[in-house]
Amino acid sequence: MKTHSESGCSFRKAEGAGTLLLLLCLLCVIAAPSMAQWTADRGSFRYAVVVRDDTYLEADWVEVVDSLVAKYSAEVFTYSGSIYDIQYAVSLYAPDYIAFVSEWDNATAAFVDTVWKFGRGLDDDPYGDAIWGIITGYYASDALRLATGPEGFDVETVLGGTTSCDLTHYPRGISTSEATYGRYYTKALNDPNAVQHDDGPDDRTEWLVNCLNADSIDIFITSGHGAHYQWQLHYPYPELEGYFRSYGALGVQAAGLTHAIEVLEINSTNPKIFFGLGNCQIGKIVNYNSMALGWLHTAGAYFYTGYVINEGSVSQQHGGTKAYFERQAHYTWPQAYYLANQALYYDKYNATPGAAGAPDLNGSALYGDPAMEARVADVGVYDPLLYSEDVQVDSTGSPWQVTVTITMNVEGSPGYTSKWGYRSPIVLFPFRVQDITVVSHDCKDVVVTDNFAIMHIWNQTEDPLAQDETRELVFTCNPLTGISDGEEQPFLDCRLTSRPNPFSNSTVISFNLPEQMPVTLNIFDISGRLVETLVDGTLSAGTNTVTWDGSVANQTPSGIYICHLRAGSRSYTSRIVRLR
Repeated sequence: MKTHSESGCSFRKAEGAGTLLLLLCLLCVIAAPSMAQWTADRGSFRYAVVVRDDTYLEADWVEVVDSLVAKYSAEVFTYSGSIYDIQYAVSLYAPDYIAFVSEWDNATAAFVDTVWKFGRGLDDDPYGDAIWGIITGYYASDALRLATGPEGFDVETVLGGTTSCDLTHYPRGISTSEATYGRYYTKALNDPNAVQHDDGPDDRTEWLVNCLNADSIDIFITSGHGAHYQWQLHYPYPELEGYFRSYGALGVQAAGLTHAIEVLEINSTNPKIFFGLGNCQIGKIVNYNSMALGWLHTAGAYFYTGYVINEGSVSQQHGGTKAYFERQAHYTWPQAYYLANQALYYDKYNATPGAAGAPDLNGSALYGDPAMEARVADVGVYDPLLYSEDVQVDSTGSPWQVTVTITMNVEGSPGYTSKWGYRSPIVLFPFRVQDITVVSHDCKDVVVTDNFAIMHIWNQTEDPLAQDETRELVFTCNPLTGISDGEEQPFLDCRLTSRPNPFSNSTVISFNLPEQMPVTLNIFDISGRLVETLVDGTLSAGTNTVTWDGSVANQTPSGIYICHLRAGSRSYTSRIVRLR
């Protein structure tokens, strides 16, 4: 059992709808989460911003991109046709995170499908290679709010529009039943158990709206029938309950619509996650009435996660997300979402027992900043994680030797158990590696990529693993660029720039070096063919400039070229356009 220090919160048995509403409000009045843990020791990572050329020409959207550049020392990649046009350039940069900055009418279901496939194509293995999020909104100011938000926030209080919200895996919260009128459950901070109540009103719409407007809910989880423009509260038929909708006529407003046809606006500012766990198409952006736009505009959502396709009995993405977020690991929301897709891919193409179907491989969207660290809060008492992860690195020699150990915290089944159940352990590395060789393991199967390891250690046909039982994976590798014996490499202190760009006869490429170091500066064409090496040697600290006239013989045709700088152990890329 997980135990932590108490912070004030009082509960009492509600007596009728009015006092139950009071209980909801009491639950929501909590201290603001501390941000200290998110601002300390974040380490170094590479952050890419992908944006359409025409979006990047609009001043208010440029502000969104520039904010991400300032926040994360991000590299910007622009495209005019398909994002595949810049896939090679992004792969050279090898980002840990990718923010796809997009105006809402371009953030379609087809775009989401392409983003998933784009991320799997950045190296030779079939798995995703970067944690991603789409930063969008009906107004550029909504996207700017996502881009300039906090480093992270604690997820302490859950509010469930469904009893499938895993209430006892959070420090505190309320789950409400979508199928039984009046039923709800409460969990207090220092009580591991959920308490059942049956005195709620028939229509929960006003309850949930009021609790969200109390500005202290950190994650709101829904399930049941949905569409891009609404969530139906009751399941399987609406009967006596209302809906949540987004209303374009009210200024892209998130709201509840009661059974009595009363519109109740949702206006909240505290950072939160909206998670459409089991709703069809609730993450799909079609027009200004789409739910995602309303929640990003008025309801305080810093993450909005939902399917852009129909959800069904064999969907797996969202079950994996909650598994790695709060059931078997405490990864950040975007990390858990990313890892869930890797597990889904593994199960789908390796015929993991029970994991049939999985039509949602590319069917869910995450709107928000992929590097924002929203995690389950480390306070109170709640269900223990299924297992603990440990990664030990021996970097004294070459290659490195890495040992990954999974230790069961309780008896359980660390593998695919159901669409919303457990998954195989995946360990996200705090580094990136290459030249991987598996030395030994006591698992059924393992997959090791440059940034994570999947350990398949249990099947549905087997007995649960015992508490304290372990599984181990040992592999050797070499560090990928940016990693060297635990010492962080210095960042370059300015962008890799070219002026003029576009150019006709010649352009001057500029970059700063924090110290003297080996440098390689190459020019590639858009297909990845090396056109010319401009620098291959050691340069001094400070501003360095190199002139490129379109090749030694000045014969390169008009088109897009990739400028790739490797300085020390870091790589940077930018696009150069030649017009002749």
